[in-house]
Amino acid sequence: MIVRKGLLIGVPMLLASLLQLTVLTRLGLPGATPDLVVVTVVAIALAMGPIEGAAAGFAGGILVDLSPSSDSVIGINAILYVAIGFIVGYLIETRDRTTWSTIVFSAFSCAAAALVSAVVDAMLGSPRIIWEAVPVVTLTSALYGALLARVVIPPIVWLVGKLASEALIDA
Repeated sequence: MIVRKGLLIGVPMLLASLLQLTVLTRLGLPGATPDLVVVTVVAIALAMGPIEGAAAGFAGGILVDLSPSSDSVIGINAILYVAIGFIVGYLIETRDRTTWSTIVFSAFSCAAAALVSAVVDAMLGSPRIIWEAVPVVTLTSALYGALLARVVIPPIVWLVGKLASEALIDA
């Protein structure tokens, strides 16, 4: 069972980080880069709960932090994504989940990740923060998060539900 959970968390996080770093960063969209990793963390947290959401956040954050294109302090994204995964998994019960709530939580999580990351980087003395661009980046990150939620969350929730029901049948 633990191997199945590890695969359900690890494989989507690896795919999301690879797609984000290789495809989405090169699209040249205005504002922020769509944050597929955060949306995947939200999807896993919604499907599996707060502990698994935090584990997904840690995995996704470390993958982003260790990527060659990252210029932030290692561990900042991991801590931030752990918080996002835990909070989203804790706040929404599976039976209370609606399409609109998943979109709102995904958009809010992407915006929070962009804003908190900028604030923490500025506090650590990063010269790359342009405060005039932070509102635009935060808003576009929320918009992209809402759009990605409709594509990412349903398949992950379905996959987790399918494999969880198979685990109950096997037991």
